[in-house]
Amino acid sequence: MSEKQTFGVLFGIAILGTITLVVTNGMTISGIGVFDTAILEEFGLTRSELKLRGLINLVASSVIMPFVGATIDRFGVKKMLVIGLLFIAGLLYSYSLVEAAWHMYVIHFLFAFAVSAAGTLAVIIMVSQRVKSKRGTAIGIALAGTSLGGVIVPQIGLRLLNNFGWRGAFQWESIVPVLIAIAIFILLKPIKYKNKSVDTAVTDEETGLVEFTIKDAIKTPVFWAICFAGIFCFYSILGIIDNLFLYLSELNFTTEQATNAFSIFFAIILIAKLSSGVATDYINEHMLFKIQLVLMISGAALLAVNSADLIWPSLILLGLGWGGLYTLFNYIIITTFGVKSAGKIGGAISFFEGVGSGLGMWLTAVIADSTGSYSISFWFIVGLLCVALAISFFIKPIVPENKSILSN
Repeated sequence: MSEKQTFGVLFGIAILGTITLVVTNGMTISGIGVFDTAILEEFGLTRSELKLRGLINLVASSVIMPFVGATIDRFGVKKMLVIGLLFIAGLLYSYSLVEAAWHMYVIHFLFAFAVSAAGTLAVIIMVSQRVKSKRGTAIGIALAGTSLGGVIVPQIGLRLLNNFGWRGAFQWESIVPVLIAIAIFILLKPIKYKNKSVDTAVTDEETGLVEFTIKDAIKTPVFWAICFAGIFCFYSILGIIDNLFLYLSELNFTTEQATNAFSIFFAIILIAKLSSGVATDYINEHMLFKIQLVLMISGAALLAVNSADLIWPSLILLGLGWGGLYTLFNYIIITTFGVKSAGKIGGAISFFEGVGSGLGMWLTAVIADSTGSYSISFWFIVGLLCVALAISFFIKPIVPENKSILSN
């Protein structure tokens, strides 16, 4: 493959992944917060009652991810992406029809299936299977979509909200996943391995990675370190992201000011995801992982002070830390365990990340309701991130000697 062809494959596949994640993450997680105030006013809910939807969504997603991952391995990522995007479109339209809180809970439960099929794991597998050179860069570009969704979708949502109300906004947004599903169906070529079954942890000639089975992976301390670090890191960032609009409102930000802050925050995360993906091609990813965690801890501590004057320093540190960390989580999983069983292995790890994410979105609001502010919620997050930093020292390369005996 020539350098020109390599760049074309890298850029084209990575950008397709970016666009997909703008829709799947932006429209189902980060972009929904802009409607929170309007929904709270219409249904008279508490913050914790509203944020229960996130717990339902992500815990359900965590439970089904191992099965979805196995399905991706078996039937191919293209089919799952198309099905998931069409499912998201239908659920977004259904959101405009809700008449009670439990309707919203059901939709978020179903979001779990749709986003699992067409979300981060599927995109990571899509990119890793097709890009052989500069894989870290390609993954960083693709994962930028999760942040780009946070930049673009709230801005679109705010304008739709002002012009059509929150119900009309969801109806207009439902058109976008259909368009992306059509693009993937036309543009993405399916890929098949000559020998798809993997029975032992061996090096694959096509990818250059050591290919682990799920049985091999769970025998390693690295697998469990990634899982438990994932619980605490995803609890922390989703707890902050999903409650950020309400927290900024608590600090007397207007809806427009909070939306702009939210978008800038995600722009910072986007830059960090791109830069850390490129950096992994030149710098040890395990050292970068620890640096990003320190940045997150610093940002969360400033946020916990509960001062409007510290919002921007805290969001900058959090954005830089989390953006890099998110890319590194996914990059380390691929480079440690390989691609051919990435659905099963990534799905199993996503179970822990999903549980942490859902609990973070909900418990952060519960603690805020019980204490009267978000300060205690954020100090708790600082503590969890410190635990994750300690665990990160167990996330390291698996030496070749261990790889050869995993299946014995």
